[in-house]
Amino acid sequence: MLCAFHSARVDRPPIPLHVVSWCTDACPSLVLNDFEPSVSIHLSYPLKHKFVRLGNSIKPKHVGSQPDFEICDSEPMPSRTLKSNGTYVLALTDPDATSRSDPSKAQMCHWIVTNITVPSSAPVTLDSPGLRRAGPKDLIEYLPPTPPPKTGYHRYVFVVLTSESDKEVKQKKPKDRPHWGYGRIGAGVREWAEENGLVVVGGWTIKVA
Repeated sequence: MLCAFHSARVDRPPIPLHVVSWCTDACPSLVLNDFEPSVSIHLSYPLKHKFVRLGNSIKPKHVGSQPDFEICDSEPMPSRTLKSNGTYVLALTDPDATSRSDPSKAQMCHWIVTNITVPSSAPVTLDSPGLRRAGPKDLIEYLPPTPPPKTGYHRYVFVVLTSESDKEVKQKKPKDRPHWGYGRIGAGVREWAEENGLVVVGGWTIKVA
């Protein structure tokens, strides 16, 4: 199994997490079109909430720092695997901004990490020369999920994307966080992916309240 690992806390080893594939109920159609997952994403936040599973409800104080993540082959899809020497993007979006009943700022862009690579078929570690040389980069810095008071829980959707082309493509930074800069309610990661020639290969949703 190939994996790409990224941690902002290099002094702490990765925490093993439960592997799941995409669940269509976890992500409303306004965020993404239907897709067949080919990778799994594993997430861990700091010590107070070690295990992040699909649909978890988490308090805002536990997601204040950006999570560690791993992107690995999706075990249920052995014929579609993580691309060795491929490049991936991780995005985090909120389809419930400002609230689920009034999503006037949806989608809200919370994070974009580009240049996530798997250097080779060898095991990937924090000491991997490939990761040091061409490590993940924040295109949009992490904005902690913080639903406004009295708006209930918000769904926060992590999306893994990859380029449709074998050529290296530099992704464009969204013009703004609300609506991902597209100026209309509901616009977001789907439109940005299309503009940048990216396809969805995995995803994960948490609830924060």
